[in-house]
Amino acid sequence: MRALIVFGTRYGSTAEISQEIARTLREKGIEVDVVNLKEERVENLGGYDLFLVGSGIKMGKWTKEPQRFLKKNEGSISDKQVALFVSCGSADDPGERDEARSKYLDQMESRYPRMRVISKGLFGGKYDPGAGLMMRMVMRGMREDLEEKGLNPDEPYDFRDWDAIREWAAKLVDLVER
Repeated sequence: MRALIVFGTRYGSTAEISQEIARTLREKGIEVDVVNLKEERVENLGGYDLFLVGSGIKMGKWTKEPQRFLKKNEGSISDKQVALFVSCGSADDPGERDEARSKYLDQMESRYPRMRVISKGLFGGKYDPGAGLMMRMVMRGMREDLEEKGLNPDEPYDFRDWDAIREWAAKLVDLVER
């Protein structure tokens, strides 16, 4: 079985998640290719049985590259198994998690009704005010929330649950029709 993970990332969090998913799938015996759509194009989709499409979320939106991939390839992958995943701040907040799942995963799935989505993963993000002006602005907007949680908004934080990411990837293997 072969899987292709394609993703878009703004600050690298989704890239790291994609690599961890790939590592977990490989441990389960699946051959995996990983492509950062900002840096590479995928020309040949043949030979893949499973497609994982992921994105970081910023300002409430997927990155444009995975959206383009889905739009361009919906027909080509409609007879394949697809999993969607995102890395976003809303996943870190139990009160916002259901809304984030609906907004970022369920709505994306509904845009492509011909795709056979077998699983959706919602993962936390990584915040680093040293990652550039835009990230500092995002963290300023989160200042109050972070301080209420007892966190210093001037320091980086990793809200990704690596065990949950690995567990999702491992369960995905069980869902895949071989």
